[in-house]
Amino acid sequence: MPRRDGADMRVMDLSTLDRHEETLEAASRDFGRTVRKRPLAVARPNSVGEVVEIVRQANRERIPLTVRGAGHSQSGQSLSDGGILLHTNGLNRIGDIEDGQIRVQSGVPWRDLVHTVYAQGYLPPALTTHLSVTVGGTLSVAGLSTTSHSYGSQADNVTELEVVTGDGRRLRCSADSDSVLFDCARCGLGQFGAITEARVRLRKALPNVRTYGLVYEDVCALMRDLELLVRDDRFQYIDGWCTPVARDPWQVLSGALFAHHVFFVYLSVEWDETPPDEEALLGGLHHSVLANRSDSPTLAFVTHKETKSLQSRPGFGGPKPASNGEAASHRPKWFDDWSQTHPCTEGVLPWDAFPQFIADVASELPGPVARTARIMLGPFRGERFSAPLFMHPQGELLMGYGILIEAPASEMEEILPILARESRRIIDAGGKRYLSGWLDFDRRAWQTHYGDLWPRMLEWKREFDPRHILNPGGIPLSP
Repeated sequence: MPRRDGADMRVMDLSTLDRHEETLEAASRDFGRTVRKRPLAVARPNSVGEVVEIVRQANRERIPLTVRGAGHSQSGQSLSDGGILLHTNGLNRIGDIEDGQIRVQSGVPWRDLVHTVYAQGYLPPALTTHLSVTVGGTLSVAGLSTTSHSYGSQADNVTELEVVTGDGRRLRCSADSDSVLFDCARCGLGQFGAITEARVRLRKALPNVRTYGLVYEDVCALMRDLELLVRDDRFQYIDGWCTPVARDPWQVLSGALFAHHVFFVYLSVEWDETPPDEEALLGGLHHSVLANRSDSPTLAFVTHKETKSLQSRPGFGGPKPASNGEAASHRPKWFDDWSQTHPCTEGVLPWDAFPQFIADVASELPGPVARTARIMLGPFRGERFSAPLFMHPQGELLMGYGILIEAPASEMEEILPILARESRRIIDAGGKRYLSGWLDFDRRAWQTHYGDLWPRMLEWKREFDPRHILNPGGIPLSP
């Protein structure tokens, strides 16, 4: 890891930043590809000292600065409009495991961290479905996971951060030291400082994973079973999907509403020498069909999902986890496919609101979205979320939900108004939007999202970014 006494700092003149045409054009889009913002220049620091110098100069000259990891935001959150885009891919150091934790720089993709720690028998407790995103990127929004019902978000599993504030201070923060900065850097969308390093909790991992694919045709049975599974902590991973079923092929082609929806839930548990007790794990559940069971090496299991195309819909046979290391490398990687647009609309809903909510979605979602989207869902425990800026409904149990889109740019004129309506549907149901996805928020919507925290956020902005240089196109915290 780099030295922390400032001795690794090298002065970087802003005039030396990358201003090549092809660089600026590539940096003008994020993964969503619905927004275009062209930066003035791209900075690629290789040390935290260089980050400090860039931020200080930008602060002195009042040049807007946006921090970008892998650029997997979907509404321009990681883009800069006429300012400096600070790319963190040079912050790629991974430290040693100490006391079940590891220091890792913010530009490290989670995939690299997984491979490093799994070789020593560990995994991070919470992993996003796609591991090409960076540590700093997901900590800035939360980082939800199919294990979040047990472990919370990725932001809940860091014990310390190193942050460069908007006025160029290089600070370490935790729940016990500079706790205000710790609270606003996590899930703060880069508004208060650039995360440069995190100390991440790890858990021991077992070598095998058993997965059961269950089919539900009744949402009430699904909800009862998910509540039981979460309360009993039977499975480490719960991955749910809602899939439309058409009466005939013409219904799909014509864009008519689907006949009905079914729910696919993939329940997975790690095991060592003794296979899991299926009767104990599935006892008392009310699924319509046990569609499949499969075993995978744990490393293949946690990395295989990022190789799946979005158009590979779950079926009654169900997509089976990669086994024996076959991580489906020949298939297109959805989260690395930058040729399509991906305006995903995600949120967290009150538990009791979900049955009627999903019934309304299933009956009303128009064909242009229903034909191309996948609807994901998964249960959470409210008490597992501790980062103050990760906004979610109150309640012991919550439901994560998202519409995942992969479509040509030519279809966005038709799709985006539908997604705006679906975003409002989440909010009207008492839910909160997840902020890495496609957003159509104005200032009032941002204030409503954060509620009583809004005045404190304005104070934090004045404290940590007094000249308002950080990510001015994000949360509207400027006067």
